[in-house]
Amino acid sequence: MKCHQKKMIYYGVESQQFGHLYTPSHSSNTPVVIVVHGGYWKDNHSLETYATYAIVDYLQSFEVAIWNIEYRRMNTEGENSNAPWPTTFKDVADAIDHLRRIQHSESLDLSRVLIIGHSAGGHLATWVASREKIAADSELYYQAPLKIHRAISIAGILDLASVNDVDQPEQIYRLMGGTPYTQPGRYLACNPSLLYHSQMALTVVHGERDTCVNISQVKQFCEQPQTKLRQIILPTADHFSMLPHNGDWSAAQWQKIQQLITDEIQALG
Repeated sequence: MKCHQKKMIYYGVESQQFGHLYTPSHSSNTPVVIVVHGGYWKDNHSLETYATYAIVDYLQSFEVAIWNIEYRRMNTEGENSNAPWPTTFKDVADAIDHLRRIQHSESLDLSRVLIIGHSAGGHLATWVASREKIAADSELYYQAPLKIHRAISIAGILDLASVNDVDQPEQIYRLMGGTPYTQPGRYLACNPSLLYHSQMALTVVHGERDTCVNISQVKQFCEQPQTKLRQIILPTADHFSMLPHNGDWSAAQWQKIQQLITDEIQALG
């Protein structure tokens, strides 16, 4: 495993507005892989405790910079006073755009960017890579957001309006501050199924046995006639089994994810 240096870098003034940047030693003009953890957008996991830590560990075997981001998340229970809409979305957007501020000091090549997320992180990763399609009158509109060229959504929530496809639809309502009927403009600005564009090479990976986010989410999303959209269905996988769990780092499903990440890094060039 190659040696990476780790820094905590704040992209805002709040305690959860930071990321861990890992940079390989003696490298310059380095491609960047962004990692977004999940957890139903709730404050019951962090970038260090969520299963995506395995992805961060694996990425350190490549000559890439790793930007593992934290963001403000909802209260675990009750009213969402920790991160009312659009807090979570703005944090993720600001974390990604902050790479421009540190591009030269950290010798990052922002023409080669890959983003990876799992579950709610898969939703946020796909969304933040699709921001250029957000309407100019939205609170989430950013002029010239950082372009993300490749993305991997693992067990991601790709259609916020299809709440019956998830096992906790109330979390979507809390995140958005309402339903698609009471807050249609918010859903238009936050729903990957409405924002995806063919300039982004997106791979969606899902388990056929996922009971948290039904496979129908992916199948409907992938009906879009986009040439750079790739669908990978793992017949025996559930929501969490594609990442190491219970100390099992050798599972066949995790090995497939590792190979996919390797392929995507190679495609960055």
